[in-house]
Amino acid sequence: MENNPIFKIFESFPRQGPGDDEHTEKAFSLIAEPPKGGGEILDVGCGKGVQTMALARLCPSCRIIATDIHQPFLDAVDEKIAAGGYSGRIKTVRASMDDLPFKEESFDIIWAEGCSFIMGFENAVRYWKKFLKPGGYMMISDLFWFTENPSAEAWEFFAEIDPTIMIEEKGFEIIRNAGFELAGSFRLPPRVWVESYYGIVKGELGNLLEKFKDNEGALMIIEGLEKQIEIFEKYHEEYGYTYTVMRKPL
Repeated sequence: MENNPIFKIFESFPRQGPGDDEHTEKAFSLIAEPPKGGGEILDVGCGKGVQTMALARLCPSCRIIATDIHQPFLDAVDEKIAAGGYSGRIKTVRASMDDLPFKEESFDIIWAEGCSFIMGFENAVRYWKKFLKPGGYMMISDLFWFTENPSAEAWEFFAEIDPTIMIEEKGFEIIRNAGFELAGSFRLPPRVWVESYYGIVKGELGNLLEKFKDNEGALMIIEGLEKQIEIFEKYHEEYGYTYTVMRKPL
């Protein structure tokens, strides 16, 4: 997996998907009872840890474990930890999100921004639940359809790259059927996709094409990113990220 060129490509970006501190804070505000005298947060699929640092600021008494499968991403998080003075409060652990090396009911909060699609939203909700303490909260942001009748071009595009995308209400149903209480949800505004992610990707495309000009696999991924941006510019009202915060009952 480490040889997959997608990792090298995404090392070029400060974030590995859309999002920003404002909406990490908005999602955190949906947690009715955040830990006050300490608490354990698991940040799954942390990438370069932008949201990890935001969580550390939002919950100054919490300890955070940030996990990812790609060591260079974790190295970037370790640099942020040192620069921000968070040693002792945040640590990184290299682990696959579908094979986490933790005891059950270890965490007060589980956080996963834009990564659950890798194992599938329903699989993530059900698997990660066992690592959450009773009364704990889980936040997952993932891609959902906002309409039951998306445009044919958008539907065909996602049917090829991610056929598991579902309508929002189906995601809420999965949460309830898994035994969670839905604490709240909201959609990430299209402007944040552009400001935090696609605008940066567009600015790097020329450099990436030159850097990977002899790597057929990488060029296919870059071409896919270009197509993603094109589809988003046309159809961003039909789909996007929904942040969902759920609570495990006591």
